Amino acid sequence: MKQLFDFFPVAAFVAVYFFTKDMILSTIVLIGASGVQLLIGWLIKRKVEKVHLYTFFVLLVMGGLTIALRNPVFIMWKSTIINWTFAITFLGSQFIGSKPLVRRLLEGLLKQAPHLSIDVPEDKWKYINLYWVLFFIFAGTANLYVAFNFEESVWVSFKFIGMTLIHLVFFAGQFFYLARFMVEDEIQTENKIQEEEKTNSPQG
Repeated sequence: MKQLFDFFPVAAFVAVYFFTKDMILSTIVLIGASGVQLLIGWLIKRKVEKVHLYTFFVLLVMGGLTIALRNPVFIMWKSTIINWTFAITFLGSQFIGSKPLVRRLLEGLLKQAPHLSIDVPEDKWKYINLYWVLFFIFAGTANLYVAFNFEESVWVSFKFIGMTLIHLVFFAGQFFYLARFMVEDEIQTENKIQEEEKTNSPQG
C-alpha cells in the first residue's frame, strides 16, 4: 500500500501526459499530486516523511522552471538530482556518524519487527552502503541517458516503468543478500504466538 502511495504522483504525471501529450500540464499535475501526497501523509501520520518533503522541494524548483520557461529539460533533470543527492548522502555517511546510512535505515525498519534482528559483520556494512551509492549514481545517469537520447514519450514511459523495475530488481537483490544475516529471536516469537493465541481464544 505504501509503495502505491509513494508512486501516486508519478502515476498521475504519466497518465496525464499520455492522455494529453502536454508536458507542461503533466508537470502541473505532478506538483499538485505531490502536494496532495504530503497533505495526506500529514493527516494520517501527523508527520511528513523527509524523502517526500525533499522530493517535493526539488519538484517545485525544477517543475517550476519547466512551467515558467516551458522547457521540459528541467523536469527531466529532477530524478537525477534526487538520485545523485541520495548517492552523496549515503557516501557521506561512510565518514560522518558512527554507522553508514543504510545500516541506520535497516535497523530503523527492523524496530517494527522486534522478533527479528540483523547480524551483518562490521566490515560488510560499508560495502553494502557503497552498493547503494552506486545504485543511485546509476539510476540518475540512466535517467539522463534516456531523457537526452530518446523521444519525450519514451522517457515518460521509462520514468514510470523502467525506473520502477530498476528499483525493484535492486531492492530484491538487497533483500535476498541481507536475508542470510537475519536472526529470529525465539523468545520474542514465542511471546508473539502466545499473545495471538490469547487474542483468538474463546472468552468465558
